[in-house]
Amino acid sequence: MLYLHITSRLIMKPKQPPLTRHMFSVLALATQILTNVNVAAQVRQIRIPGDILIGGVFPVHSKSLNGDEPCGEIAETRGVHRVEAMLYALDQINSQNDFLRGYKLGALILDSCSNPAYALNQSLDFVRDMIGSSEASDYVCLDGSDPNVKKQSQKKNVAAVVGGSYSSVSVQLANLLRLFRIAQVSPASTNADLSDKNRFEYFARTVPSDDYQAMAMVEIAVRFKWSYVSLVYSADEYGELGADAFKKEARKKGICIALEERIQNKKESFTESVNNLVQKLQPEKNVGATVVVLFVGTEYIPDILRHTAERMKLTAGAKKRIIWLASESWDRNNDKYTAGDNRLAAQGAIVLMLASQKVPSFEEYFMSLHPGTEKFERNKWLRELWQVKYNCVFDALPESKAHRCEDIKQSNEGFNADDKVQFVIDAVYAIAHGLQAMKNAVCPDDAIENHWISRYSKQPEICHAMQNIDGSDFYQNYLLKVSFNDVVGKPFHFSPQGDGPASYTILTYKPKTLSKIRRTAEDEGSQSDYVEIGHWSENNLTIYEEQLWWEADHTPVSVCSMPCKIGFRKQLIKDEQCCWACSKCEDYEYLINETHCVACEQGWWPTKDRKGCFDLSLSQLKYMRWRSMYSLVPTILAVFGIIATLSVIVVYVIYNETPVVKASGRELSYILLISMIMCYCMTFVLLSKPSALICAIKRTGIGFAFSCLYAAMFVKTNRIFRIFSTRTAQRPRFISPISQVVMTSMLAGVQLIGSLIWLFVVPPGWRHHYPTRDQVVLTCNVPDHHFLYSLAYDGGLIVLCTIYAVKTRKVPENFNETKFIGFSMYTTCVVWLSWIFFFFGTGSDFQIQTSSLCISISMSANVALACIFSPKLWIILFEKHKNVRKQEGESMLNKSSRSLGNCSSRLCANSIDEPNQYTALLSDSTRRRSSRKTSQPTSTSSAQDTFL
Repeated sequence: MLYLHITSRLIMKPKQPPLTRHMFSVLALATQILTNVNVAAQVRQIRIPGDILIGGVFPVHSKSLNGDEPCGEIAETRGVHRVEAMLYALDQINSQNDFLRGYKLGALILDSCSNPAYALNQSLDFVRDMIGSSEASDYVCLDGSDPNVKKQSQKKNVAAVVGGSYSSVSVQLANLLRLFRIAQVSPASTNADLSDKNRFEYFARTVPSDDYQAMAMVEIAVRFKWSYVSLVYSADEYGELGADAFKKEARKKGICIALEERIQNKKESFTESVNNLVQKLQPEKNVGATVVVLFVGTEYIPDILRHTAERMKLTAGAKKRIIWLASESWDRNNDKYTAGDNRLAAQGAIVLMLASQKVPSFEEYFMSLHPGTEKFERNKWLRELWQVKYNCVFDALPESKAHRCEDIKQSNEGFNADDKVQFVIDAVYAIAHGLQAMKNAVCPDDAIENHWISRYSKQPEICHAMQNIDGSDFYQNYLLKVSFNDVVGKPFHFSPQGDGPASYTILTYKPKTLSKIRRTAEDEGSQSDYVEIGHWSENNLTIYEEQLWWEADHTPVSVCSMPCKIGFRKQLIKDEQCCWACSKCEDYEYLINETHCVACEQGWWPTKDRKGCFDLSLSQLKYMRWRSMYSLVPTILAVFGIIATLSVIVVYVIYNETPVVKASGRELSYILLISMIMCYCMTFVLLSKPSALICAIKRTGIGFAFSCLYAAMFVKTNRIFRIFSTRTAQRPRFISPISQVVMTSMLAGVQLIGSLIWLFVVPPGWRHHYPTRDQVVLTCNVPDHHFLYSLAYDGGLIVLCTIYAVKTRKVPENFNETKFIGFSMYTTCVVWLSWIFFFFGTGSDFQIQTSSLCISISMSANVALACIFSPKLWIILFEKHKNVRKQEGESMLNKSSRSLGNCSSRLCANSIDEPNQYTALLSDSTRRRSSRKTSQPTSTSSAQDTFL
């Protein structure tokens, strides 16, 4: 009928602008299509009179499962509560006489039956009034004459529309209303596309976009470290767009979707989807997609829960294996969600709810509704609700035994108003404030008197601008700019896209009859099984840990792979971001990201968290420490060696004029003893922290100490060899004590000069040495093998000493000092050959190297001290009778004469003229007699008189 009416009006060639004619054409086409929709005989709407009408579209009934009927069961919370919330808001506004200066707001409220097609057909009533209010002057007949139009009562235009609730309904409604520039404010639709002003330029809402909801859900997953989740969404605009928004935000936070299930309202679809979800749980492992994100319409959730309980065979007390993370479509006031086994499946669900507060005045208003009152009767859907809810009948005969609805009054027990009541009231107030601002701008002096005489004496009229509201002007300049404190005292305003403030309350379902886990006294006193566990607003997430249904250290796991331990990197499996195997990094590598290890620079080492490197030289620089065993043992040996050497020096000083001291060659003996002290002192140099001075002493001191020691030994053995190898009567050159000292100084000077040249060429200093990747050793700035090169000269002296010791091994017993020098050389060679192999065999441990070098140096001095000086000390201290001059030395002389046959008469005579280290034990008379006897050359008396 509407289609015929519009076309008949269009045939009359209306004087309309092209845009208006186009709008009517589209409307006519839409009406023709909608004639195929099966509509109930009775139009489901209510009309409240007023000066300015506000439309309303609410899901008073659910969607019918029967294709022959458009509407199903009546919905108390999402339907009737929201209708009454709108009526309550209108009553509050109309009761304020100064709000619109006497204008009364009326309403035309329609039932969408949760069906987009049916809602679109119903919404045509909004534009019928607009078309029907056209005047005859707007049209002309074909012959040019004025049309004959019967006088009609004035019809009022709809200024704005509150609704719809479901996003799919709001999209259809917005597409229709935009053709007629009618503003629309939804109290529940969260579809992100509705923020697109290019498509929905007259749409606003008091709730935020699903984009914010998706952000909140992702942040909850991040908070509990759920990186691998499943996603279930309904095959409608709400589900698909919500799922897209969640996937977009999840990718930003590194959350992977294990499984996506797009479900329809069919049994087969539910069964298949639930089976797929259970398979993804991986019950044989500790990982899997335990968390399931729900973006589905309200009517889908009870069936999902029922199929899940059946498929998983849930029982009370069983381990929770699926955790629902549901959008605000989860209706906590819907008893079907928790009926029967659904309660087992729903237990522990985390639900987002738009942050709304209870409106006590509305609840009081709703509780006051009962049959027979004016406010009850104006809403004819209340009669249907009473009949269904209380199983009663209206207008029953007195003799009837049926339960009379007129006798029933509501009880506060168990009453929970719909969560969107606040947003419905906000939507009505936003429109009213926009109308108030527009009226003050376009009709500042217009008013309707409230006195009954002036109001009813004639039909009141409102100004023309308010009677024919320009929707574009009203939406852009007034509606979007409103700002007020809402019914609960919170400030309200629209965003530039027409969205409401983004704020969500986070709930969890903890049924009292199933579990007492972590229920507080406050929870026990609460009537609801839903417990608030936190809230979210504009990227600010707050979680109340004590209200969670799990223990703090038993957070449910929803991951594909467990996190790798510190020092392990991820090897992604088939480029899957959330599934990986763990591979160990090298000890010296750190992680530049979760999948790549990089080696630290030399001298650097990974931090404990393996996210970077630190400089080892700043915190773990290694050098010899005095308190370590590697330092204590060489130090003790060196100290004892120094004490022993000083003791020998003291003894020699005390017995400096005794025959044994003189016979041992005092000058070279003191050089040997001082050289030994120098060797012992090198231990303290090697154990000190390297510096330029320490390194200089190390490079010169060790070689010089050894050169003094072994040069003196070499001079001794060489002199004895030259004495006993001479075949002529000529005395060998350079055998005097001064000559020996000069020769020793010259030999040691070669080493000292070479070391000084080395210091000039390579100045002393320190450097960092890296024997291994995890060690930084502070050492001198020359390599160890260069240090060994500097000891090559000393090694040559040792070899020469050893050679001459071998050559003089058969000298007479009184010259047995060479045997001790030889033994000292043999032992020294063994010590140093062992040390060389030991040194290079422990190249990674500088402490062992340094300690062994110190011990080897001390052992070299110990061997020389023990072999050369211990026989003399024994005579000096314990055989003193041998350390005196003899009065008669013939027996000794005869013994010496028999044993020596190679001493020339000149050598012997010259050597006995004055006492020396070889004749110190003889008396003066003996020396004179020996001198006279040497004037008679014989083979048996040509040698020196007596030798030790």
